Amino acid sequence: MDRLGRWTYSVGDVRGRQSDRQGMRLIKGIFTLAIAMAWGATLQAQDLEPDPAEQQPQTPAVEAEKLDEGLAPAVKSGAVRYRSLGDRDAVLAGWLAGGLAQELELGQSAGRRELFGVQFGGQGPLPLEARPMILLIGGLDGRSLAGSEAVIQITDQLMAQSAELSGAVTYVVVPWANPDGLARWVTTGSGEGRNDRALDDDGDGLVDEDPADDLDGDGVLMEMLIEDPKGDWVRSEDRRFLRRARQGEAPRYRRCIEGRDDDGDGQYNEDPQGGVLLDRNFPVNWEGPWQGSSSGPWPLSEPESLALAKLVLERRTAAVLLYQGNHGQLAMPGGRQPAPGLIQLPFAADLPVYRRMVEIFNARTGRQQAAPLRLCDAYGDQRAGVAMDWFYTAAGALTMEVGIWGPQVLKRSSDVAEAGALEANRGPAEVGGASLSDRETLEQAWARWLDESQGGLGFADWTPIDLGDGREALIGGWERFTNINPPSSLLSSVVKGQADFVLDIGRGLPKLDIVVENLRRNGRIVIVQAHVRNLGSLPTGVGPDAAGGGTLLRLKLPEGVTMVAGELENELGHLPAQGQSASFEWLFVAPEKAVIQLEVESAWAAPLGLEVRLDR
Repeated sequence: MDRLGRWTYSVGDVRGRQSDRQGMRLIKGIFTLAIAMAWGATLQAQDLEPDPAEQQPQTPAVEAEKLDEGLAPAVKSGAVRYRSLGDRDAVLAGWLAGGLAQELELGQSAGRRELFGVQFGGQGPLPLEARPMILLIGGLDGRSLAGSEAVIQITDQLMAQSAELSGAVTYVVVPWANPDGLARWVTTGSGEGRNDRALDDDGDGLVDEDPADDLDGDGVLMEMLIEDPKGDWVRSEDRRFLRRARQGEAPRYRRCIEGRDDDGDGQYNEDPQGGVLLDRNFPVNWEGPWQGSSSGPWPLSEPESLALAKLVLERRTAAVLLYQGNHGQLAMPGGRQPAPGLIQLPFAADLPVYRRMVEIFNARTGRQQAAPLRLCDAYGDQRAGVAMDWFYTAAGALTMEVGIWGPQVLKRSSDVAEAGALEANRGPAEVGGASLSDRETLEQAWARWLDESQGGLGFADWTPIDLGDGREALIGGWERFTNINPPSSLLSSVVKGQADFVLDIGRGLPKLDIVVENLRRNGRIVIVQAHVRNLGSLPTGVGPDAAGGGTLLRLKLPEGVTMVAGELENELGHLPAQGQSASFEWLFVAPEKAVIQLEVESAWAAPLGLEVRLDR
């Protein structure tokens, strides 16, 4: 206790109080899940575990091992290279060596690969599991090798400057959140990022019977163009790229991954190996299997997404940063454009904090982003059931996706302004009403980057190939380490400033203070007025008040003190940065020298207590 009568709770007190509030958060999280599953999927709601009877066949372990063979060599450029699950032991040993980190075991993927993370933080009175958590997730999309590498490099940098780490915050990192999808992407450059759950994508009773095929034997699965009068695409003036077909234009093409019609049904690669897109498997605005099996049979059906959901609900989650994507920007919740019947994200009240995050992001990384973007605007398409939207609404976390790579990432601000790269993706100065950009716009931006920065290298010219069924196709497109992930020689550059950005989030978390405005005694009658201040540069929460639990002001009375007016508990909602709550007033009947206790807690801040002596 300090001289003002403030104190921090003992470990037992904190865990006890947290367990009450986290229990409520867990119940609320399960409740949102139950609503999302109203169509009839069976989950054991208490543990958030899927029914084993609903599980699909999984990839045999020997097949998983073959996929991992291509991971450890990675792509090298001097001392910089992509690390992968094959490097897990070396990476983990380095993190644990300093004594700051603790390993977290999160289970296994659908393909029986290990899911793991580490937690660490600065010196402080609370154990790591009791502090507000900042969670960094790498490569959940199953394609962003650069996202996983970014999480590893950020963790290395944070641990190297341990003196800068707050003792009131826990950093949790999960570098390979989708090991199945990342393994397939490294070995073949395909898979869309799906995990290894075997699915019947085309509804013919068979699973994974028409996967992609390496037709030209080069070890890489490229894009394939099949001539089709009903196709959506034509070759553009720059013959490397395609654009949307206009009325009367020909020849037209369908776009798909390189492969044959293995099952003879006239379609190509419609039932590929695996699986579920983990970043479409979360309950908010989820689209069920009637919109395609890649979203999973039910929300959180996959062990990978389920493990992350449990981690977030069981902790005091303040912020979640997903490192993935090639939009090169900082995106906020909002996988779907506003439409009737959908939850509209983010809430208007939270836009100021996201604007502030973009300012800090730009300052730390040197990037130039005009305004916060919804996720759908960053990508230029609709995305249902994304993890960001669920972390924000169900857990009340400040959730952001960091596009570690993008066509404008390494350009100077003057170059970006001159070239207008990805301008259609930046959105308006104010969020809302932005039209979605499309694949053609993105490819134009990437083409400028390719020609200006790489001398045109990184795109394979379209080459005719015999499909073996009397048809011919064209194979070519982007090479693996160009537009989805950068060349390994650029990794250090694209991660620049990210560790400082994470540190700034930790420094800005709310700090609570209780201010007694007035205390008056008239005989045995005492009136107390007080409010709560947030001294931090971030609010005490975002999203629905119910998700993060809001901020709670609690009153404890000793024996002999009777409250005549006022409430023992007051929900304060989300307090803004450098803001304060309304004033609260209590009327007591109390003897001389009686002491009452005011306590305040929030999911994003350490609990605080204040003893108030009623002897004035």
